[in-house]
Amino acid sequence: MFRSFGRNIRIVLILFITVYIIVSSLILFRTMEKRSLGMLRQFSVQYTGQQHKNALLFMNWLEETSKLISNNQVVQTALGKEAYDPVVSPILEGIRSSSGDILGIYVWGEAGGTYSSINVSGLLSFQEMKQERGMEQFLQNKQRTARWIVENRSKLMSSATDLRDRLLLEVKIQNSDGAVLGLLCLEVDLNKLYDFYLSGDNTIYGGNEVYLLTETGELLSPIDPGKERMQEIRAALMSPVTPAEEEVQELAIDSIQENNAQVHKAGEGLILLYNLPDSADRIATYISAASMNAELRTLKYILVGLNIAIFAAFCVLIFMLSGSITVPMKQLLQKINSTMKN
Repeated sequence: MFRSFGRNIRIVLILFITVYIIVSSLILFRTMEKRSLGMLRQFSVQYTGQQHKNALLFMNWLEETSKLISNNQVVQTALGKEAYDPVVSPILEGIRSSSGDILGIYVWGEAGGTYSSINVSGLLSFQEMKQERGMEQFLQNKQRTARWIVENRSKLMSSATDLRDRLLLEVKIQNSDGAVLGLLCLEVDLNKLYDFYLSGDNTIYGGNEVYLLTETGELLSPIDPGKERMQEIRAALMSPVTPAEEEVQELAIDSIQENNAQVHKAGEGLILLYNLPDSADRIATYISAASMNAELRTLKYILVGLNIAIFAAFCVLIFMLSGSITVPMKQLLQKINSTMKN
């Protein structure tokens, strides 16, 4: 009788301790995991948001620089002539040489004139430029005066030696009546834009990855991240684009809108997607959560080991407690039986 009573006590206490340890550990771990992911998202949005603002300031500065050319009366007068005007190229070269970020400046006139900084030769004609993607629609759109696009330098030059991707600012040159006189193009190394979003090894998000998602669905990166990583990023950002539909369709996979950033979950990290002004292209920054997940896994192993030790200690205490209850009762019963026999 007392043996079954002691066994029942041990079973009840062991079940209670087991349920308590498992439930409390799960609640603790899930709470820490959720808060860690929330803090990662919050800090990522704040940190990359500031980087995005710096990039926008740089792009705004280039737009203001372009106005020095597009509003120049000498340039506007030259674009109305069919004959080449030698005063335009020195103006372009002066502005280009004043900034190490501008790689080249090109100007096309409706009348047929073509001008560029001195480091450029062999430009396409304006009629050929109008055949480029979306150019005719851009020139006819009265609401837009500028746009940012990503192009390969070979599309602008017939004898290019540097085929890295370029960030191009295209600005319509208009007279006071709003009539289009020509087109201005500033060429910037695309890596300059990437640098605003990349973090050094010693910073809070060192080793983050940056991608540019073009309006045609192409995914560009300053380095080769590998096929698997590109597939992971693409799957998190968009669905496949068929040749018949030249548009990007976003795939809503755990995505939220936060402080002008679109936040997506991707593998062991987050992707923050930012829109570029006057452009259909977007910047995607991948923040890895691998180190945080490694710390969480370490915490999980520590909790498991600690819980096993606590469970073992409680089991010893439970057996001691049940024994301290049943053994005296058993001894008392034996004394009672012995007395009754006597």
